[in-house]
Amino acid sequence: MKRKKLVLLVSAIVLLGGYSAGIYANMTQPQNELTQKQIDNPNTESNQTDIAKSVLNSTGRSEQYDLNDLEEVVVYVGSEATNREDNAVVTLNFGPKNTVVAAYRSDGSVYEFTGDLGDFYGVENITFVPVEGLGKEVIIIQERINQSLGSFEQTDVMRGYVYDGNKYQSVLNTPQKIQSSWNDIWNKGLDNPSLWRRITEETENKWVGGKEPYFQVTRYQTYLESDNKDEMVEPEDDTFEQKKERVVVEQFYWSEEWQRFILKEAIEKETGQKVAIVENLQASAYQLAGFEDAEDYGIMRKDGSFDYVHKDDLEF
Repeated sequence: MKRKKLVLLVSAIVLLGGYSAGIYANMTQPQNELTQKQIDNPNTESNQTDIAKSVLNSTGRSEQYDLNDLEEVVVYVGSEATNREDNAVVTLNFGPKNTVVAAYRSDGSVYEFTGDLGDFYGVENITFVPVEGLGKEVIIIQERINQSLGSFEQTDVMRGYVYDGNKYQSVLNTPQKIQSSWNDIWNKGLDNPSLWRRITEETENKWVGGKEPYFQVTRYQTYLESDNKDEMVEPEDDTFEQKKERVVVEQFYWSEEWQRFILKEAIEKETGQKVAIVENLQASAYQLAGFEDAEDYGIMRKDGSFDYVHKDDLEF
């Protein structure tokens, strides 16, 4: 995977018929296309602006964002494993909670817009994973979410997308890294003693291709407590003592029937219909801290709808 940031040096290579042809192509370039020169050199001021304009126009966000607020343009190209440089993903960072992600594909002369992947809190990295059984690459976006909503939480989420010939479909969504800290009095009231608690999760990933591709994630989870009595300021890391730990292994396999990576299938008792299990809430790191979810699984139905259900609602 080749990652080209704004800090890259301007390439001296001139493609697609030479310098004059590149100038002409830029002058006549449709707004939903990017040139090879722009893909190769996203660091120049003019290319930054042109790339951003193209992305915002193609995704229908021209009125939503001001180019004066643009902080960073990053272009991710192809996969080193397959050397497929015809795929490109562009991110426009307009600050926290405002990163636009769009996909392009080369037709040999220009990169044409192929899909809007959405708005993200912040993009940490993008990789292209070739999956032999699919005959295509899965675009993996690592989204970083930093927030303080009931706790000090930093979470990385892996989001996978596959192009179906018309648009990009979401095929995988799972946490990758978590550190969340909170004080008991926030939930239980000031009459309770101050107790800082923290859960963490680190992961290892394994992609397996072949005729039956799957993705395996190993989760290393810990639960910690701090003796710091400050009720509002998050304590230093060295004040936390580990109380519990566990390792959870999950395997998501590609289902042709569901056209996504799933954990397994089940029958929903209420409807009698088959559903796909796409999330196991019992694997959450928060379970170590004693938090019990009312539901056990996230499911996908045949109509494409998602829901959370208790294990007793399903038959395996």
